[in-house]
Amino acid sequence: RDPRFTSRFWESLQRALGTQLRLSSAYHPQTDGQTERTIQSLEDLLRACVLDQGGSWDSLLPLIEFTYNNSYHSSIGMAPYEALYGRRCRTPLCWCEPGDNVILGPEIVQQTTDKVRLIQERMRTAQSRQKSYADRRRKDLEFQEGDHVFLKVTPWTGVGRALKSRKLTPRFIGPFQILKRVGSVAYQIALPPNLLNLHDVFHISQLWKYIHDPSHVIELDHLEVKENLTVEATPVRVEDRMVKQLRGKEIPLVKVIWGGATPESATWELEEKMKASYPFLFASGNFEDEIFKRRGEL
Repeated sequence: RDPRFTSRFWESLQRALGTQLRLSSAYHPQTDGQTERTIQSLEDLLRACVLDQGGSWDSLLPLIEFTYNNSYHSSIGMAPYEALYGRRCRTPLCWCEPGDNVILGPEIVQQTTDKVRLIQERMRTAQSRQKSYADRRRKDLEFQEGDHVFLKVTPWTGVGRALKSRKLTPRFIGPFQILKRVGSVAYQIALPPNLLNLHDVFHISQLWKYIHDPSHVIELDHLEVKENLTVEATPVRVEDRMVKQLRGKEIPLVKVIWGGATPESATWELEEKMKASYPFLFASGNFEDEIFKRRGEL
């Protein structure tokens, strides 16, 4: 997704040349699976040959190349050699520099044939092992527009670098809403402001389905904030009553439970002031009996 390949100049140039651009998904090297699989197969073949035969790996490259080009590929239904030349390769090959006088005896032919057969067996084993790894985690997955998904966080992707992920960083973040489907295996999601510098289209392997849970939804309360950035609380009930004794004076107080948009809290207020401001708290008529009843319950 380099800007040099997504710019309008590059698109217009390729359109003029008659070339069709097929961009891969960001942070998903498996999109170019043919090249990645070829490299991995050749690495496994080289590793197996070095372990069995010893010596330097560069001397085994001709045999590995011959084995790979003459092995059956299920993707094309034939070996690459047959696809290129239209016929199967029937004899082993030996590479030599032009002008060298090399005599191929039965012993050399037999040795080359044995090594090629060994490489073919190792290649079938590697292909079987790689297929089992892929099938173990492969499953059909599909999302719809409006669904919510988690985004996978890995240190080597743009998401991990943007979050400066470490070993103890959560493996998934979100959930984020899917905006639309791009192709068959990629989706565009709505990213938060701290991730807006990333490409918003991700491969399906980077997403994890979010199962809706009503307990995860936080309902917003309607708060009326004053100009001085304070919130007015409303009294819920009167919890207790007391008389404060001063020198030649008694002050009746009530314990008021405040609630509403803020968590419940209790304060002692002047009874006369509360009766004038909130008469509904004392409208029952038997206000003192209710207080005595609450004291008995406590």
